Amino acid sequence: MSWITVNVGGRPQKVAIVRTGNGALVSWMGRVVPVALEPVGSASTATAEREIRAPMTGRVVKISATAGASVRAREPLIVLEAMKMEYRLTAPRDGVVERISCAEGDRVDLGRVLVTLAP
Repeated sequence: MSWITVNVGGRPQKVAIVRTGNGALVSWMGRVVPVALEPVGSASTATAEREIRAPMTGRVVKISATAGASVRAREPLIVLEAMKMEYRLTAPRDGVVERISCAEGDRVDLGRVLVTLAP
């Protein structure tokens, strides 16, 4: 993760940036915005559909998926707690869970891979 400082209305603000397989995640004032750095349809798009990453720094409170299990698109996989809110991370497509890279109670940083789906 990298940090940059930008001036907004003459006041310095810290912005977090994490490179992902298909670009970057930019986090500022509680919002996370994906930024595509490569054209759609490239090999990195396939990587993005395989990796479910933390959209912000937080704590894993629930893991619904298990390695080897079949999942359907939009099925909940992980519940992440950040800034006193819960974020449900879901499968981007139908597939099989290849690996779970976190445990309940883990503190995870923005952009960390939490679940990987088989190709």
